[in-house]
This record gives sequence, structure tokens and C-alpha cells, in this order.
Amino acid sequence: MGIAAAADHADCMVTSKPRSDETQARFAVERWVNEGGCDAPSRAPDREAPAPSNGRRAPRPRVLIAGAGVAGLETLLALRALADDRVDVTLLAPELTFVNRSMSASRPFDAPRVRGLRLQDVARDLGARWMPATLDRVEHAQHRVVTSDGDRLGYDRLVLAVGARPAHPWHAPGVLTVGDGRDGRLNGYPVLLHQLRRAQVKRVAFVRPAGATWPSLLYDLALLTAADCAARDLSDVQLSLVTPEPQPLAIFGTTVSDAIRQLMDDRAITLHTGSYGVPRGHGWLDIVPGGGSSVDCVVTQPRLLGPRLRGIPCGGDGFIDTDAHGRVAGVRDVFAAGDATAYAVKQGGLAAQQADAVAETIALSVGVAIDPKPFAPVLRTVLLTGGPPRYLQADISDASEDCIISETALWSPPNKLCARYLAPYLSNAVANGATVMAQREHAGGGRPKHAESHRRRTVDQLSARSAR
Repeated sequence: MGIAAAADHADCMVTSKPRSDETQARFAVERWVNEGGCDAPSRAPDREAPAPSNGRRAPRPRVLIAGAGVAGLETLLALRALADDRVDVTLLAPELTFVNRSMSASRPFDAPRVRGLRLQDVARDLGARWMPATLDRVEHAQHRVVTSDGDRLGYDRLVLAVGARPAHPWHAPGVLTVGDGRDGRLNGYPVLLHQLRRAQVKRVAFVRPAGATWPSLLYDLALLTAADCAARDLSDVQLSLVTPEPQPLAIFGTTVSDAIRQLMDDRAITLHTGSYGVPRGHGWLDIVPGGGSSVDCVVTQPRLLGPRLRGIPCGGDGFIDTDAHGRVAGVRDVFAAGDATAYAVKQGGLAAQQADAVAETIALSVGVAIDPKPFAPVLRTVLLTGGPPRYLQADISDASEDCIISETALWSPPNKLCARYLAPYLSNAVANGATVMAQREHAGGGRPKHAESHRRRTVDQLSARSAR
């Protein structure tokens, strides 16, 4: 599976610099909204020399990646690009497929059939093993994990990419919680669209709950819904968005927030910032401060909680503290990346950047000549509007107000998910028709004759990308 070429500025690592007061303020707000998210402290990685040779090839270090979301697959792809066959990789995940959830907001409107990439095929493509099981606990003193089935797996390096646990903020009639499944479906939203189109529902409030959430999903849905209603001349539909953020998508900075506020005003979406919405039933939504509003339906998203893994230290909310290279504090040879970590902002592109930092540190530890770069977050996403999309970018690690909103793509491939290795891999899968089924199952279940040469081509292309 080929890797599409990408512009140099798409690489999502930048040099870490001191944060300005304005950038620190943005982070303080996001941590406040997320109830205790924290920035990863910086610590230089240990440099471990490879074991001396005795004339025979030593066993390859075993890397166990727990989780096959964005962070898990980006780690796998990055390791193959950087370390190739220096490491023996196992992917531990209960899911059968990977689905790109970043585009989930568009699915109720264009209704594509999405099956995702089969993990068995992805692992085979990259010369790894896939074990369909759930991580239960880590026995780090013994360098092994235990699955929910009781199986024990040893490791030399462990990467925790298990994601966060979604929690429904409200269980009440008239409340629709979207985006809580790993399959990327927005269960129930097509029904709501049908009701809007038939004038059975006219007042919809999109409410971001307190706590850690994915930042742009409700904005996508509100704008797409407004465009759908406008196209059908449903002028009596009333849409609103309630968020604790002081400005719309405040983490992206003032320039982006101002543009989004204007965009939502143009679409007649009432915006309540610095506010909390609480459904009270009987068609009423409390908005604090500000009183309240009559609604027919409240659309919200899950609050994210940490995985709280047994054997791994975590904070009060269950998230895992790491350093800037993704290493778990106080636990040797264990790393974490993605939504499972205590980093304040939960977003697929940032999860991929964390995974790249982890992969570089592991590559150094197995003898690759590389200077691992710490996680230095650059936030990128595509805002879906029902018209021309908006490309949003903000360097939230440096000292400047470096934020951009544009109708022109700012990175390549111009996907909503910006990931150095995974985004081109997925784009090439789409070009090859592989998002329906990554590869066909081969008779007999064995490795096809061309698999090794195919894996070699894939690794060579990944390695070429890492050298850019």
C-alpha cells in the first residue's frame, strides 16, 4: 500500500519554545474547561545502546502496542518507518477494524457505507502481529500485560494507546449523545435530520458538556445542519450552540475564533460562549449564565474519562501522565499516546504527534541514529460547513499567536485527520478502494506469496517519508 507524498509543512513536529502569556492563557482556559487536564513536562530520553553482538542475531526487542486507534496505528507506522525490522511489533486491540472517526459528522448527510480498514490486514501489511483482545492490566515489574481473557504477553517496550472512556453527560428524554462509539457512527442523528426536514423538530441546541471532549464535532454538526436546513428552505428551524469556551474553538486562538463566530452568525446559529447547558426535560434547557431556552432536542457529545488502567499510575480523572517523549512517569519502558494521556486537548492529529514522539524515542533505544523530538503540539483540523470547508491551524506550543483559518488547504493530504504517517496511508487506501476492505482474505488464512515484497515496499515508502 503506497504512501502519498505530502508537503514538508505537513509534518506535525515543531521545535518547542517558551509559551507566551496569551498562549498560556488559552491553555489555562482549556484545562479549566477539561477539569484538570495538564501539560506534559519535558524530560530528555534515556539513550540506551543496543546489546553487543556475539556473532548471532539477538532477538528483536518486542514492542507491544495496546490500542489501534489513531495513536496506535500512527505508532506502528512510525516504528516501521524509523526502525523497520529492528523491532518485533504486536498490536493488541479488540476491534476488527479501524474507522476514521474524524469525518463522522459528515456521515448522516452523505450516508456513505464505511467498513474501515481491517486490523488483521493492516498488521500483515506492516509485518506486525494483531491480537484481538482487550488490555486488562499491566504488570510492569515483570514487563508483561494481562488481557481480559487472562492471556499474558511479555514486552520490552509497551505503548498504551487505548484511548479515553466516553461517559454520557445526561440521560434524559430529548437528549441525543453523538460520537460515543468507536465505529464513528452518529447513532440517532439521521433520525433527527429526518424530523427536522419534516418539521417535526424545530429547535435544536448543540451543547458541549463540561470536561474533556473532542473540540470540533458539535461545530461541524451545527454548521452542516444549518446548511442542510437552508438548502431545504426550512427558515423556521432554530439552532444554537452552548459551550464553556470563552470563544468558539478558543484553543485555536483569536483569529480563528472571530472567523468562526462570524460564520455561525451568517448561518443564524445562536452562540452561547462561556456558558453551561443543562437539560431539564419538558423541552427546557438551562443555560448558565443566561437563563435558558425552549428546545425540542439537545445534541451533545460524551465527556472523556481516562482509561484508569490497573498497574499504571494515573491522575484523579484516570488519565496517564507522561513526559514530552510519551514516557509514563515512574514506569520503565512504558509509553502512552493519544486520548489516554493527561494532555488537555483531545484530538486525533495531536494523538498522532504524541505517537511520533514515542516512536522516535523507541527507535533511539533500539539503536537507530535519531535525535527524538519532544511532543510540540500543532493543532490542525478541517471545519465542515456544508459549503467550502475551513482549514484551521494553531501552533499551541510556541510563543506567538500563530493561528490560521483558510478555505485553501494548509497541509497535504488535506484530510481532517492530519497525521504524518497515518494520513497518507489512509489516503492511499482510499485511492486503492481499500477503505471498504483493506485486503481480501486469502484462502487458507496463510501469508500470501507477495506479502513480504508488499510489506517491503510499504516500509520503504514510510522510511522515505520519515527522511523528508
